[in-house]
Amino acid sequence: MITASRQSSPPAATKRRIFIVDDHPVVRQGLAQLINYEPDLAVVGQGEDAYDSLRAIRLNQPDLVLVDVSLRDSDGIELLKELHSLDPELPVLVLSMHDEALYAERALRSGACGYVMKLEAPQVLLQAIRQALSGQVYVSEAMSAILLQRMIGGKKPANSRR
Repeated sequence: MITASRQSSPPAATKRRIFIVDDHPVVRQGLAQLINYEPDLAVVGQGEDAYDSLRAIRLNQPDLVLVDVSLRDSDGIELLKELHSLDPELPVLVLSMHDEALYAERALRSGACGYVMKLEAPQVLLQAIRQALSGQVYVSEAMSAILLQRMIGGKKPANSRR
């Protein structure tokens, strides 16, 4: 006898695999719940420091790593650099409470594929994750404008001249 079953989400094998690195257990749990609720995403591991997370990331082989800038006995930017040197194709998205004007460019130069402030709405984070998984870079509109201004030499837009 064959029975049909309805699936409300894709099989686990088709979900994109996310690894979370944050030194706050409550934050990790909340992020995991948010991500696991999505039909196309699944959290495959979590870590609170760079050293243990690096080993677990190698073991779990996620499709994307979500990293906080500030970690308990380590630095998220250093973890990002290490991950990028080991696998330049692995998308790493930085999620932090630190002002993006101070850290986003540094994170991007270190190999991140995006920077999201923790004060953003959950849907913004999910959008950033999906953009990063599709090979795009994510930064806020304000940070994008700052980076574009720097790229063109700091020239002011024509409508701001006095």
